[in-house]
Amino acid sequence: MSNNVLRGGCLCGAVRYEAAGASLKVANCHCSMCRRHSGAAFLTYAAFPKDSICFSGKTLAGHRSSKEAVRSHCANCGSPVTFVFDSDPETIWVTVGTLDFPDMIKPTENWYVADKLAWVALDDTLPQWQGAPD
Repeated sequence: MSNNVLRGGCLCGAVRYEAAGASLKVANCHCSMCRRHSGAAFLTYAAFPKDSICFSGKTLAGHRSSKEAVRSHCANCGSPVTFVFDSDPETIWVTVGTLDFPDMIKPTENWYVADKLAWVALDDTLPQWQGAPD
């Protein structure tokens, strides 16, 4: 995690953002929706207070993927960019893969480990949740 401004954006560059300050937490999510949304074995998100993130460029397109949350992506290239829980609208989770320098932050926990792919090896030093933490 970093106390600097982190910058990121979608694949085509139509959406850009800056996140100021340290991320609140960084979760590897192994749920089936994250796999389908990203096309990857799991999706890593970094949480930031809503007021610490500034978006520029094109407006993100939202998709209600469940009754609990909305995922947003670039309407032009489809890159997944954000995730927001209805129960915590003041926190925006950005996909770590969209950061310009994703190595600047490290995962702090694993979610939905009960759903992870059998060949994915977890870092046993990180907290693991069978679902999402309450």
